[in-house]
Amino acid sequence: MTVEQREAVRYGVDGETFGEFVEYAKANPDDVQFELSATGRWEGRAFHTLSKVGPYALGGAEIDRGTRDYSFLWGAHKEVEEAMGFVDPDDRPEVIEGALAALSGCLNHVISLRLMAEGIDVEELETRVRVPWDPFVALDLAEVETEDGTPRDQFGDLRVEIAVGGENVDDDTLERIRRAARRSAVFNLVTLAHPCEPVVSKKGA
Repeated sequence: MTVEQREAVRYGVDGETFGEFVEYAKANPDDVQFELSATGRWEGRAFHTLSKVGPYALGGAEIDRGTRDYSFLWGAHKEVEEAMGFVDPDDRPEVIEGALAALSGCLNHVISLRLMAEGIDVEELETRVRVPWDPFVALDLAEVETEDGTPRDQFGDLRVEIAVGGENVDDDTLERIRRAARRSAVFNLVTLAHPCEPVVSKKGA
């Protein structure tokens, strides 16, 4: 990929350095491969989990800095906890909301990168993500698989709405942003099949 930089600094990124990084990545693809991780520890209360991002690997080298201590408290909406009989109901982000928030951030991530690389000026960028969810599988009111063995889809259609503001925003800008959005890693993760079978083991064994 060739990236043309039109200004030295745009959207907080030095264009020359970014261009050099892209050329290096093109010549050395193994050096820019990631492995990312997170760990969730149950808090002893239904639904409630403390998740932390873990060390990550870049180009095969593990990076583990103590300052990367980012935590996320997951749970349920207060109204839901009240209805389900939770003692002292709490109000926390629901895990699906966390996934949607991550998708909105990742879409803005790749879009802003392309705006910077292509020298496009915008003043506002807001991404809204919505999805309907049927909790019957989670509540054990429906089987994980349908009668023919197909995994049951718990969700309706994923909706992504991207709003862009600025004097120079035209149809060409919107089309470029539409194409850029499909480069989102989280969009790829949630819209394509990535088969996974959880590995379950006895802790400490």
